[in-house]
Amino acid sequence: MGEASGSSGASNWRRSLRETVADGRKPVHLIGVGNELRSDDAAGLEIASCLRRKLGSAPTPGVKIHASVPAPERLLSKLASAGGRMVVFDAVEASSKPGQVVFLPMADTKYGFFGTHNIPLKLIPGLDRRLDDVFLVGVQPASLEVGSGLSEIVRESIREIVDVVAEGVGMRS
Repeated sequence: MGEASGSSGASNWRRSLRETVADGRKPVHLIGVGNELRSDDAAGLEIASCLRRKLGSAPTPGVKIHASVPAPERLLSKLASAGGRMVVFDAVEASSKPGQVVFLPMADTKYGFFGTHNIPLKLIPGLDRRLDDVFLVGVQPASLEVGSGLSEIVRESIREIVDVVAEGVGMRS
């Protein structure tokens, strides 16, 4: 689970996320990260899984869905050299209500970087120069207790995120 600074971008996250995904000028990598053994920390993984079910494994040219387990830093480093835009889905501590969604450019997150499971993204080779093309979609968890299963409030947010991303994919030109 990472940290986001406040909820800047939270009020218009739907529109911002939809537009980011819909922009067909660059390929977009949709990346789910998390820990499926810590309840709501699996939110990003569940988003990637739901997107695959809804859109298929190759939804449209220029869009790729990735579920990153257990080392997101390896995948992010590889994708940093591939170019394009990255949208990372994860549970984040945003000091907000459980289920609250935040959408931020990675450059705008706490301390100028986002800690993917305690690994600062600015330390990932190649990613430090690309933070303007990396975006965070975070969900405030209700529980991080050891155990499987997402809380219902986080499941509701996941459904909404998946719908918004699917709309954006459908709008790509």
